Amino acid sequence: MNSYRVTDPISVMLKVENSYVPHSLPKGAIVSLEELPTDFNRHVIVNWNDKNTLMFARELLFRAERVSEDE
Repeated sequence: MNSYRVTDPISVMLKVENSYVPHSLPKGAIVSLEELPTDFNRHVIVNWNDKNTLMFARELLFRAERVSEDE
């Protein structure tokens, strides 16, 4: 699992029950995902505070930094 720390707030779609609602991940939030796709224009599902959120992969590239397993 890959983990990232948000360095600049990111707009995401948060899964609530059976639908997604707009939300913003705050600076410092830690998110995780299985694998970052090679097409950064695609959406990815990331885990944040045990919740699934939908976001563009490129947001992780520009608004987050990879963190080590130790953090």
